[in-house]
Formats: sequence, C-alpha cells, structure tokens
Amino acid sequence: MRRFVLVFLLAAPMLLMHVAPPLADAQEGGVRRVNVPYFSGDIAWAEASIAWFGRVDPRGAPGKNYADVRVAYTAEELAILVNVEDYYLWYDRYETMTSDLTDYDTVAIYLDTAHDRAASPQRDDRVFISALCLYGCGDRSRHRREGRGSGAGWDMAWTASWTDATWAAWVGNPAPNDNDNEIDYGWWSYIHLPWSALGLAGPPSEGTVWGLGAILYDRDDLPPAGAVEPQTWPENLDPNRPATWAEMHFGLATFAPPQAVVEGTTAIRRGLGQSSVEDSWVGGGGNCTGGHEGDPEHDNYGTDGNLFVENQELIADFPCFSKSFLRFHLDPVPAGKVVISATLSLYHWSNARWDLAQPSLIWLLTVDEDWEENTVTWNNAPMAQENLSATWVDVITPANNPGWPGVRYDWDATKAVAEAYAAGEPVNIAMYTADTNFHSSKYLTSSDTGDWNEAGRPVLTVMWGQLGATVDKRVTPVTPRSGEVVTYTLVVLGSGHPLTMTDTLPGGLSRPGPIQVTGGSATYNAAQRRVEWNGAPAAGQKITVTFPVTAQVSGPIALLNTATLTDALDGVSTDTAVVIVGGLQVYLPLVMRE
Repeated sequence: MRRFVLVFLLAAPMLLMHVAPPLADAQEGGVRRVNVPYFSGDIAWAEASIAWFGRVDPRGAPGKNYADVRVAYTAEELAILVNVEDYYLWYDRYETMTSDLTDYDTVAIYLDTAHDRAASPQRDDRVFISALCLYGCGDRSRHRREGRGSGAGWDMAWTASWTDATWAAWVGNPAPNDNDNEIDYGWWSYIHLPWSALGLAGPPSEGTVWGLGAILYDRDDLPPAGAVEPQTWPENLDPNRPATWAEMHFGLATFAPPQAVVEGTTAIRRGLGQSSVEDSWVGGGGNCTGGHEGDPEHDNYGTDGNLFVENQELIADFPCFSKSFLRFHLDPVPAGKVVISATLSLYHWSNARWDLAQPSLIWLLTVDEDWEENTVTWNNAPMAQENLSATWVDVITPANNPGWPGVRYDWDATKAVAEAYAAGEPVNIAMYTADTNFHSSKYLTSSDTGDWNEAGRPVLTVMWGQLGATVDKRVTPVTPRSGEVVTYTLVVLGSGHPLTMTDTLPGGLSRPGPIQVTGGSATYNAAQRRVEWNGAPAAGQKITVTFPVTAQVSGPIALLNTATLTDALDGVSTDTAVVIVGGLQVYLPLVMRE
C-alpha cells in the first residue's frame, strides 16, 4: 500500500520566462554509448537496445567468446540480457556461497550511477555478478554477487536486493547441460535490478547518462586448467577505473541539427557515377553457415549482392546470427555546408521461413572505421559506437511480395552523417537487431547486386545547406524589483550575409547603458526606443550584444520585448524575453511518496 505525504514549502515566484531549446546529447569522442528504450509494461527483448563484444575462437582448445548485450528499463527495474556463444561451459557445481564466481563462466555488469567517471570506484559505482549454473539453478542467490565502490576499491560485503527473475542457464550439445559435456552451444543471463538495489525509488529521468561496462569471464576446462582471458566491453574497460567505462543513456538517441537554410540534397549510391559505398555482411547469412559450421575468423562476404540481419534469443542458433556493415564516403556532399537530415534506405527482398517469420526491429548503429569491405569477418568486425535509430521490417510472403527491388525501408541517419561530415570522415554504419524470434532473418540488397537491380542498392540521402542566421535572447534577473538593473544578452549566429537586428524596449525600462558588442556595430535609437545592430559575421560565427537597463515601474507587471534579426537572403529570426517586475511569490506543494 502506498501512502502520500503532502508538504508545503516556500518556493520561488512562479514565472513566465524565456526557455532555451534543449541541447543535443553530447558524447565524448570515442566513448561507446547504449541508448536504452523504456517499456511501460513487460520488456519486449526484441525491441531492446543491442551492443556486442568478443570473438568466437575455433573448437578444440580454450578460446574467447562472443556476447550480445540487450538493455532495457521499466518503472520497476533496469534489465540486461547477456547472450554468450561459448563452446566449453563450466559452472561451480558445489554452488558454495563463498566461491569466486569469476573462476567460472560469469558476467559482471558495472554501473556508474553518478557518471562522474572517477579514477577509482566511488559509492555511486556498483558491480553485479551473475554466474552460470546448473539448469534450474537451485538457490539462485548462490550464483550472484554484488559490490559497491569504497572510494579506493570495491566493498564486496555490500548487499543489494536482486529479483528472482535474475538467473543464468545454458544449452549443451547434446544435453544434459553439465560439466561433462564435450561441446556446448552457449549460455545466457537475465539480470534484473530493481531501482531499490541502486538506492532509487524509481527510474532516472529520460536523458540521464550513467557509466556502463561488462566483463565476460570464461573457463573451458576443469579448474585449475582452462582459464581464458576475460573479454571486456568497452575494450579498454578497467573495472577499477570508472573513467574507462562506456555510457548508458536512458531513452532513445536525440540529435538536433543546427538551424540552416536548405541548399540541396545528395543521394549517395554505388552506380550513380559514384564508387563511394562499401558494404558487407558477417555471420551465418541466409543459410546459417556461420558460427559452428563456418569460419568466423576468415569468412568474408564483401562481394555478395546481399546483406543479412538476424539475431535470436536462443544462443544455440548462433550459426544464423548476422550483421551488416556499410560505409558511405561523403565527398559528394559539397564542402563547407551543414547536414540538415540524412536517411539510409535499404531494400528488403526476402526473409527466412515466411510462414513462421515475425517482423524485426532493426537498429542503425555507428561503428569505428577499422573494417574493410573485403576483409571484414565476424571476429574482426568493429563494435558499435552508438545505437541511433530503429525501423520495423515486416515479413515478405508470397501474397505481399512486390517483386524487385523489394520493399524500401528508411532509417534516420542524421546524427551519424552530421558527425562524420563535420569530422571530414566517411560515415560507418552497422545494421543489427535484438530480435528474439526463430526464422526471422531479413534479406536485404547490397551495393554489389547486379546492374539489373541498381534501384535496390543501399542509398544515403543527405539534405544539406548553409547555417541560417539566428538570434537567441536572454535576460537576468527575470524577476527584478523596481529600480533594479536588468541585463539583456543577445547572441547572433551569422550566415555569411549582411544582417540587421532591432530590439525595441518596452515602457517601464530605462534607456540602455553602455552597449557592448563582439562584432559589427550597435547603437541606440532614442526616438524609437530601439537597440539596433548590423554586421556580416561568417556562417556559424557567434556575435554577442549585451546592454543593461533599469526597471522603472512597480509591479507586479510583465514586460516583454522581441529581438528581430533580418537576413536579406534567408529571412527573419526572432526571440522574445520576459521580465516580471515585482513578481508575487507562490507557494507550491511538494508531494513525497512513502
């Protein structure tokens, strides 16, 4: 039963004021990020975010493993599903409470809930360890550990409240699942962390960023033999240095392109007089030849006319898992412009088992540049930098098959292209899915398809232009008393064209004091009670105009004034600021939940 306590606090005056637009999410260069979707009800793992790390070494000797990591959150919990391809599985058959779980097949999840990227584990840093166990798991608590930062290291005596939904299991080849199996398929761990285990009453607000990391421990033979070097995500993760961890952003990726004037659109596709597209797929493809049956170290499909995307919840079907990679060189986009929007279009022409297949939510992710079309394999393919946008791809059946070139699907690639273009680099993209269903591989067309199907090749459509002139207006304080000085700050973003700006002062404010500018020239027109500025700053250059005035009326009264910036070629930009002289205080209730 929930009880609500109503508390009244003295609050600041209730105001109407200028609110700056939200800034696009900032990401440090090179820091990997997972944008995590929110589920209002049960988690649909096929719609979770997806990241991956590791490799698949040949059978016959201890080797490294591969893992898909799905992440989601709800009002009750943070949930992580780690799916591991591992040929040799070992668990602690004695299930002792004191054993070191990392001596066996185990995953450790690291969270930096303050995202302070400290040099050593702090009290806001936590680790949760989930170990493989015999099917059924018995007392699941015996296969879990947790720790909290102490400031210098890890306090492994700290305890947290896991849920019984957290468990790990595995599948052998053949059954039974035990330490005596010769060859196995892999294992998985569902990790459910209630917010209370993290000291929270509910989920962080959308847009919050935490640190996130994972270590995959592996044993391929009976101890003391068979220990394999752990795999980490991100690749440079140090469990004792949160500064090396990746990022977890609550909510989907956000990006706000700069305000710009559209000047043109460029379609980048191999065959349009351009050879600036490279693509390849890795994994099992349409006939599931990867994983156990293939060679993840050497198999390359850079000249194939197809691209494949597939994933499943059952790790035993790993031979069918497939990712696709694409690189678009952005040279066809004129230099010195800004990217306004970018859309990746792929053509879907078939799928596995149309009678059993389900729709797939396919992610567009950015990746590092360290891959080449004719040498990329499952094992040397890059990890994802960030998952940006996702599109549902439906099932093609004999009844709805449109014929060639297939069904076109679009993904928003604006953030990926804008960042690559600004850095002077090609844009590198991976297509993958968190799909959990059987028989749902999606068959897409690559740039290597024949000329007869040129229309089905991947195409990146980039809308570009010139930065438009804008004005942003701020005032402080917003609630002055009569006789108090108020300062206006106007920031002009140039377009490379001649600009004029006017700002008429309302009655109740004095004439301005000294006007300070960082470019162009500004004067005060006393007859019009108007501050006037003109200049021709370069495209993207910021000019600041600052001036003080004095409030000369008693309140409460709201005084509004609007700055108008005119670009003779591109149009008008305006912004309004409000001051409330002598504003009244309002007492607001604070509701606290017990």
